[in-house]
Amino acid sequence: MIKPTSSLLAKILGWFFLNMALVAVVLTVFFAFQPQVNLQAIFGQASANRLRAAGQLISHDLHQTRQTEWSEVLARHAAIHGVDFVLVLEEGSRFLSTDLEIPDAVMQRVRENSRRRPPPGRAPPPEFGHPRRRPPNHPVDDAPGSLRKLPEGRRPSPPEGATRRPLTMRTRQPTRYWTGIRIPVPPDPRHRPAPALLLAVSDSVTGNGFFFDPLPWLIVAVVMVLVSVLFWIPMVRSITRPLARMNRATEAIAGGNFDVAIREPRADEIGRLARAINHMTARLASFVKGQKRFLGDVAHELGSPIARIQFGLGALEQRVEGKNQRRVTEVLEDVDHLSNLVNELLAFSRADMKSKTIALEKVDLLPVVQAAVRRETTPTAQIVTKIDPALRATASAELLTRALANLIRNAVKYAGDAGPIYVTAKELMNKVAIEVRDSGPGVAEAFLDQLFEPFFRPEASRNRDSGGVGLGLAIVKTCIETCKGTVSVRNLRPKGFAVTILLIP
Repeated sequence: MIKPTSSLLAKILGWFFLNMALVAVVLTVFFAFQPQVNLQAIFGQASANRLRAAGQLISHDLHQTRQTEWSEVLARHAAIHGVDFVLVLEEGSRFLSTDLEIPDAVMQRVRENSRRRPPPGRAPPPEFGHPRRRPPNHPVDDAPGSLRKLPEGRRPSPPEGATRRPLTMRTRQPTRYWTGIRIPVPPDPRHRPAPALLLAVSDSVTGNGFFFDPLPWLIVAVVMVLVSVLFWIPMVRSITRPLARMNRATEAIAGGNFDVAIREPRADEIGRLARAINHMTARLASFVKGQKRFLGDVAHELGSPIARIQFGLGALEQRVEGKNQRRVTEVLEDVDHLSNLVNELLAFSRADMKSKTIALEKVDLLPVVQAAVRRETTPTAQIVTKIDPALRATASAELLTRALANLIRNAVKYAGDAGPIYVTAKELMNKVAIEVRDSGPGVAEAFLDQLFEPFFRPEASRNRDSGGVGLGLAIVKTCIETCKGTVSVRNLRPKGFAVTILLIP
């Protein structure tokens, strides 16, 4: 029974809440230091407030231009900043960068914005239509736009509206977004600059950065995603790595290798799965060994009675005549078939030997292949060998000869009339590859993965004349794996069938 605190679900949930806490810390740090860190400046922007920067530039250009050309100034800045501009003076005059209708709701908000009281300690701004009087000792010369030099250590007052929250609103039909700040403009050369309201207008909610700047939020989102990804990598790897190891182990088990052991000292579901796979592997190995031991014992016990039956039937065949002799001959053929089956069962059971009992050594491949060819050659089969006499591999000569003899026998039986049978060997990627290739019809692709299973035959209709009992390739696989090698099969194009054996040099 898994403890709730050690289950995989509890670990994932705990990791999730830790991730949320880490995201909260990142957001807290961001909001705490955002006023001190100019993110716009970091990314190459001229100012953290585009509207105020644009207002300063527009105010400067208006001071240098006649009032009749102010619309052109606004149009030029509108093309630069990607938004429309509207300038509303104190007496109600309007200057637009384009042909734009100002809704009454906007003008109402403009008048309300002009009547808001400033913070305590500051003089109230003049109402639109009422010029501001110059206070005594104001740091402005008589010349419009010029400033007197302030005493040392004293900073100039911020421009009008610098601390006022910008006017922001949305109108419909059509949908537009409006935001505005106060800027000083010269009503005429004889008066000092008076405050006016500069409105930026756009069809977009971001307004090219004047209404809402998504860049800082995108930066925060990217940072949070990166932090979360880096935070989750250890947890994900702690799940995927053991699963990958178990996947490789189960593939090896499916291939018949029961010496696989998975070591996952964990108390969660992954650890339980690893222990279950180890238990299953041990049971499967025990079943397979018991099956082969049983087959070997049965085959061994049947060997002597079958031999005596063959001897008796041979003697009886010589003494009977006519129909009785034909019947004895048919029975003798059945006994021969049974004897071959018993011999294959013995070979299959004896082939499953471990490296502790089989001595592997460097063997010359050419003599081994020639011995297998001599054992299985027939007058009608053409077997061609192409092997370098100096090529060697680590194997048991007896087991390798048995495996090659089975492969050549199958090729002669099923494709001996289709063309030559080739037995070749070469070095391939630090391995020695031995290939038995024929020109026959091959095997259906759906059956390729089952060819090495004991007693499997691709065609269920095969009898003792058209096919064996399905142990030939199983014996090949067992012999080659005992030699620490691998064996695989594939169909050739346009026709043919090939079996490849890979051994250690």
